[in-house]
Amino acid sequence: MKPQAERPQPGSDPLNELAGACAPRQRIDRLHARAVLLAIGERVLGEDPAGAAELAARVVQITSGRAGDWQSAVRDEILMASTEHVRSVDPRFLSRPDYDLHYTVQARAELEARLLAAEVLGIEVPPSVLDRVAAADRLLAPRLGSQPPLDDDAG
Repeated sequence: MKPQAERPQPGSDPLNELAGACAPRQRIDRLHARAVLLAIGERVLGEDPAGAAELAARVVQITSGRAGDWQSAVRDEILMASTEHVRSVDPRFLSRPDYDLHYTVQARAELEARLLAAEVLGIEVPPSVLDRVAAADRLLAPRLGSQPPLDDDAG
């Protein structure tokens, strides 16, 4: 039976989790990528480019022996988050009275954090993915005027 890496837990250190996943016979997956990308992206969005660069440098060091696996996990995570965003703004859903616009806006902000982190890490996101996200953003834009500001303390 092949050993499996434990899934990152809320509140855990994403770099420690990633380092464990980089050990021999372990698997780096998109959940490891998600935690790391959000940590880096939040620093970029929080106007802490030095902190983002420092974190990215540590990630590159940790994943150096498994760079291909790491980059694949990052791409999988970004593709998953992008696909969720694209599907969530389908006009059939946007027109529903129970549409959860707040969730969509929050998820889009987290997608932006992932995209910024990939850029800091030097991992290219396929242009076709970025084009689909931009098209989804255009569908969402008219609805944003009706959205109350995000409450960062909620949740």
